[in-house]
Amino acid sequence: MSLKLPKAMFFDWDGTLVDSFTFLHKAHNHAQRSLGIAETSLAEFHVYFGRPREILYADMYGDKAEEARRHFESYVRERHLKDLQPMPGAEELLRTLKKLNIAAGLVSNKKGDFIRAEVANFGWGDLFVSIVGAAEAAQDKPSAAPLLLAIDKANITDAKGDIWYVGDTETDLACAKEAGCPAVLVETSHQAVDYSGKYSPALVVRNCPELNEYLLQTPEN
Repeated sequence: MSLKLPKAMFFDWDGTLVDSFTFLHKAHNHAQRSLGIAETSLAEFHVYFGRPREILYADMYGDKAEEARRHFESYVRERHLKDLQPMPGAEELLRTLKKLNIAAGLVSNKKGDFIRAEVANFGWGDLFVSIVGAAEAAQDKPSAAPLLLAIDKANITDAKGDIWYVGDTETDLACAKEAGCPAVLVETSHQAVDYSGKYSPALVVRNCPELNEYLLQTPEN
């Protein structure tokens, strides 16, 4: 599908711009060990990765969800700034957007204070016009609410059809669809997304460099 360059591009964070799968798996294993329950294998964690946090905690921990959240967040706070790494080509992609005068923002189901600290740690503070994390909108993804809030916070008034949302899960595709924004799916090895029926992403790429190349080869509006 041939697309014109967007006016703005919003991104999911974990699994899209940040290589967080293994790190989050370790954080949940820490929570499970702390609670004395069986750890989740990497293969099993594929099923949970990218789910809305309320659903994920309920499915993984049942009535121990709140206690698990405390152990998980303690682990993340202690380690995320030294252990998390950007996806290959993520910074180059974001700087291409800046050169093309395409506004970029973040919409994630991760807690906003974690995201903002990670953005600052990467030195990416100048690359995003708005950031919306978990529980900062009326609902988290797959609702459109956080994406619409991020667009509003950025004072972007362009038509939703000119604003792309980029993510790696069905949760992201659903969010974009409800918001009326074209979705860009980044295919990863962590989660197989069946988008052939319910969702129709405007573009499917394998990674950040492939999306960057697409932008550089696409005529300006």
